[in-house]
Amino acid sequence: MFWSPCLPRRRRALSLAVVALSLASLAGPVTMAAPAGAAAAAQAAQPTGDPDGAYAVAAAKTSDVHPMGAARFYGSLADTGIEDRVADIAATRTGRGYWIVTEGGHVHPYGDARFFGDLRGVQLNQPIVAIAPHPRGLGYWLAAADGGVFTYGRTGFYGSMGAIPLVSPVVDIVSSASGRGYLMAAADGGVFTFGDARFRGSMGGRPLDAPVSTMIRSSTGRGYTLFATDGGVFTFGDAPFLGSLGRTGQPHRIVAGDAAGDGRGYWLVSERGAVTSFGAVANYGSVAASGEEPVVGIAARPDGAGYWLATTPGRPSVGPPLPAGSGSGRRVVYSNSGQRVWLVEHGEWVIDSWLVSGRPGVPSPGTYGVFSKSRHAWAGHGGITMEYMVRFARGRSLAIGFHSIPVRSNGSPLQSEAELGQFRSAGCVRQRWDKARLLYEWAPIGTPVVVTA
Repeated sequence: MFWSPCLPRRRRALSLAVVALSLASLAGPVTMAAPAGAAAAAQAAQPTGDPDGAYAVAAAKTSDVHPMGAARFYGSLADTGIEDRVADIAATRTGRGYWIVTEGGHVHPYGDARFFGDLRGVQLNQPIVAIAPHPRGLGYWLAAADGGVFTYGRTGFYGSMGAIPLVSPVVDIVSSASGRGYLMAAADGGVFTFGDARFRGSMGGRPLDAPVSTMIRSSTGRGYTLFATDGGVFTFGDAPFLGSLGRTGQPHRIVAGDAAGDGRGYWLVSERGAVTSFGAVANYGSVAASGEEPVVGIAARPDGAGYWLATTPGRPSVGPPLPAGSGSGRRVVYSNSGQRVWLVEHGEWVIDSWLVSGRPGVPSPGTYGVFSKSRHAWAGHGGITMEYMVRFARGRSLAIGFHSIPVRSNGSPLQSEAELGQFRSAGCVRQRWDKARLLYEWAPIGTPVVVTA
């Protein structure tokens, strides 16, 4: 791996490009399709009118379905204007339809998917997180975050975790191979089995790098796989391990996964729509989703010839107003006293804002400009490295820039994300990894950076 120091050096670009290509090839092909929905990252965060001038980052008000490969489009909530957040999508056994379920428990069938009932008019204790179709298409089960289970059609109720205190919320439910039972997975890796579903093991009580987000059953029904939000993959029973994204620096949360009906491979999808394939299945493409309309689920055709990606309305993010005297036009604003950054588009549209960690009074208040960027950088001592360096000012010996929280040679961070908002740096401005990447990609060379006291 090649690293560039805080001061730019020549002849680094080619080496980094080769590294990036190598990492991409390890993760599997990722191709991008058209942006999801009408809401793009550059949309305005409109003023709320609150006395304190707080703003809300814009979020989409609907959702959509994106077919890939041989999967066909049969409809989505975008056709109805329904603004409820989508929880999950599941394909029919023929591959000619799908169900969409919302967090409120509303089920929407498309194509040859049948409607067996839902939770309209029912007051839920916790939102619905997943839908599990009966393997013969006789109905479906809905699971809530508190472990509650709701049955529809000719499906049986075999028990739930609804009345039992959970260490972590339930994140998914899948049917047993026979349809006479089901399994649920919790965010801490716990697995709960009911009916004729057999327990093959779990990650409950074991340390995880990231929480579990989804679960799939093996093709035989004698095993299952858990996917974590960092791309980690955990297999039990006869479920095959075909690869993972764990500890690869996956930039966005893995929110869902699904497998081909014959078990020859599986797909993982991130909240930003990047699909990675493992095993003997093809990657049919991704969707360029955003925080305003993130991807929430993937449903594969049983024959493995394609899949559907479902998006959901984003959750608006609220932040404090821009500092007085922070300039105008498209720019980065950095409040040294507030230890906060804003990304501002033309027309004073705030794209996003987050807490950072810098040094008191560094750099001095004023207007600067991005003059250099490096995907990787190093501190020049102790094996300390950082990512997504965006240099905008010059210190006594080294450049000052925005970058991710630095890590030591053993991989441990110099500070926690919870400590952002405090003065912790010797000069540069530390950020959460995903925010560092966002600023890096959003601010080209020449972008103004306004520093306020």
